[in-house]
Amino acid sequence: MWGSGKTVFIKQLCMLADKSISAEEYSHASLDQDAIDKLRDTQKVFYFNAWSSDYLGDALSAILLKLIAEDDEGLNAAAINRVMKMIKPAEALKKMSQGAIDVNAETKKELLVKNIKDIVDRHEAVNNFLDRLKGDSQRIVFVIDELDRCKPSFAVDILEVMKHYFIRSDATFLIATNTKELAHTVQKYYGYNFDGYTYLNRFFDYTYHLNKINIEQYTQATLGWTFDGGMVSGVASDAINYFKFEMREINAYISALRLIENFFDNSRTYASDQMHDGLVKYLLVPLALALKIKNNGNFIEFANGTEKGVKILRDFAQSSEEIKDFARSIELKDVDITIGDQEILTLQISKLIEAYSSMFKGESARNSIGRYLRPFQSVISLLSSYTTVVSSEENDS
Repeated sequence: MWGSGKTVFIKQLCMLADKSISAEEYSHASLDQDAIDKLRDTQKVFYFNAWSSDYLGDALSAILLKLIAEDDEGLNAAAINRVMKMIKPAEALKKMSQGAIDVNAETKKELLVKNIKDIVDRHEAVNNFLDRLKGDSQRIVFVIDELDRCKPSFAVDILEVMKHYFIRSDATFLIATNTKELAHTVQKYYGYNFDGYTYLNRFFDYTYHLNKINIEQYTQATLGWTFDGGMVSGVASDAINYFKFEMREINAYISALRLIENFFDNSRTYASDQMHDGLVKYLLVPLALALKIKNNGNFIEFANGTEKGVKILRDFAQSSEEIKDFARSIELKDVDITIGDQEILTLQISKLIEAYSSMFKGESARNSIGRYLRPFQSVISLLSSYTTVVSSEENDS
């Protein structure tokens, strides 16, 4: 999944494989130093961010340039010169300069790649290059990151280049990706009747999934955030769990809540009424922001108080302990005292949902209840312009 910590995980792996980083810089009681030493002695690890390189257009050129840049000391001039003949320098130079440097005239291109036609067997050239690159190590490990975020054509080219030029017994590819999105990317390239998952199975021998994070531990230990009784409170925690937020989404969510809380603290456009003030600030707004991050279509429905918005609130309320606690504070009139606590809670939740719905209805929107619609709409306006959290599932129902 996006934002689940894949990049952090593989960069930590690359750090452990880097001989230039001392044990003091990464020391941790859970790490096996003997295993780290073995990794460094037997494996040579290279990290490649595909998304940051897709502007080059040519996958083979992008990978080879990255390898040369990362290990120029381990390669002699002959090895570099030979592999450079396989790269399209004129095209790459134009892309990198965004067209400012154009050396595509035939004579200049021939001058830059005068020996390109002498390459009869590119596989041999790549293998010789990898032999030099590997040095005394037993294996080369290529770590490919952000492949699912690339242009479809470049993502497919990377996979095909891997298959045709880099598959050998002493090479391993570790691809950190959102497999679902990568399958969609492949499908966009080949057509919507194409099976992206079957295609990917040609490349992936093993698939591993990162464990789900402990949200409370992540927010407290890693980010230094606590659910402190303000807007970053129980409803926020309930929403994070309900919508199954990944780490990147949690970061965006809590940061935005902090900003919105400042807006409320500096705004006195709403009256002091525990029922409606608390409903807007501590329940509706945190839920609206969560919807904005996870599903923009549902956010719009909820922000406008539609029937679907009512259903969204009702469904969420069934799983949110914070909303249930809030509902229990609502006084009910003329209630049959013989009914049980669960029936009473159901009525209280219905009363809470009715208060949300009434903010948007005709005369109610202009009376005392309607005054709570204004601060809600003000925050909704802020969220609507918050483009950094627009959902990747915008078209989901």
